[in-house]
Amino acid sequence: MSLSQRQSLGQVSDRSYRGRRVLVTGHNGFVGSWLSFWLAQAGAGVVGFALPAQPGGAAEALDLDSAVTSIEGDVRDRTQVEELIGGHEPEIVFHLAAQALVIPSFDEPLATLATNVMGTAHVLDAVRRQPSVRACVVITSDKCYALSAGAHEEGDPLGGEDPYSASKAAAEMVVHAYRSSFFAGSRVGVATARAGNIIGGGDWADYRIVPDCARAVIAGEPVRIRHPEAVRPWQHVLDAVAGYLRLGDGLLIDPTANAQAWNFGPPSEAAATVSEVVAMLFARWRALGETGVRDPEHEADSPVPERSFLTLVSDKARSRLGWLPLLDLQATIDWTVDWYHSVAAIESGNAVTVTTSQIARYLELDARAVGCSGSPPTNSATASRAAGRRPDDERHRRDVS
Repeated sequence: MSLSQRQSLGQVSDRSYRGRRVLVTGHNGFVGSWLSFWLAQAGAGVVGFALPAQPGGAAEALDLDSAVTSIEGDVRDRTQVEELIGGHEPEIVFHLAAQALVIPSFDEPLATLATNVMGTAHVLDAVRRQPSVRACVVITSDKCYALSAGAHEEGDPLGGEDPYSASKAAAEMVVHAYRSSFFAGSRVGVATARAGNIIGGGDWADYRIVPDCARAVIAGEPVRIRHPEAVRPWQHVLDAVAGYLRLGDGLLIDPTANAQAWNFGPPSEAAATVSEVVAMLFARWRALGETGVRDPEHEADSPVPERSFLTLVSDKARSRLGWLPLLDLQATIDWTVDWYHSVAAIESGNAVTVTTSQIARYLELDARAVGCSGSPPTNSATASRAAGRRPDDERHRRDVS
C-alpha cells in the first residue's frame, strides 16, 4: 500500500477489527491497555490474557475489565495458552505479554527468558493449531538489534548485551523459525513489530523515566535520572498502537507479503536525550500550573549497563503499510503530561474520558493526514488544534539547549 492509497484508521478498524474476535496477550499492561481499549471502542470482541494487573495502572484506571473479556494466566504455561486460543477461537492475535523492563531482567534473567522466548513459542504453537486465526502480530522491541552507531533497519543483525535485549532478539528468531516452518504459504500472516521508547498516560512501571517523573512531580520530590545523555526514539503510545493495528490489517490483506519484521519508530528529530525529555516533561507540568516540579538529580552510577544510542528507520512501514507517526516530540510530551495531570495529579479527571478524548483526537489527525497531499500533520500546533487549543497558546516550546 503506497501513501497515495493510504486509508484512515477508521476505515482500517471497520474493515479488519469491527465484529472480529481479537486476542491480546498482556492486555492489562501499559501498551496493551491502550491497544485493548482502542479495539473495544472500534467494535472488536476483545479477549485479554495476562498476569494480574498492576494496582493503579492503566487497566485499572480504564476499568478495562468492563470493556474486554479478561482472563488471568501466564504465557509460560503452555497448557493455559493452548486452552485459551482453542477455547476462544480468535481471528487476530496481538502478543504483547512480556517481561518488559531491562533492569529487572538482571535480577530475574531466567524468568525474563521464559516469558519472552518460551511464552512467544507457546503462543505461536497454539496459533498454528487453531484454524480460526488469520493474523498474529508479535510485539518485540527496538532493543532486539545488535549494538550499532547508526539507526536500525529491519535487516540489521539481531543481538542483546543484557537478558532483556537478548530475550527479544531470541523471540524474533522464534517467530522467524515458526513463520518459515509452519506458516509459509498459509492463510495465516505472522509478523513482528519493533517500536521505539513508547510513552503516554497510564504507565506506572518502575525504571521508566516518564512514570518516574510523574511520581516525583506528584510527590514534590526530585526525580533521579540514569544515563542522562542516552538517546532514545521517543514516541507516543497511540503512534505505536496505530502501527500495530495497520500491521494486523496488512496481514489480513496479504498474509504472505506482510509477514515479516517491521519497525515503528518516530522521525529522526524525535530522538532526544533523557535529559532533554525530562526538561520537556517538566516544562509542560509547569505550564499546567504544577508547583511540585523539582530539578532532577543524576545518579552517579547506573545499576546496570544500558545503551547510549538507539534509533529506528521506519521507512518500510510508512511506504508499505501507510503508517505515519502523527505526534512529534513536543506533542508526545504534551499529550503524555496532560493525561497524568488530568487523571492523577489533580485527582478529578476520569481516565476513560481522557483516554477516549485522546484517541478521538488522534483519529482526527489521522483522517486529516489521509486528506493531505503533502506532509502529514505531525507538529504540536496541529495537535493543539485537534485538542481545541490555539497554536499560540502553546507557550512551552522546546528549550533544552
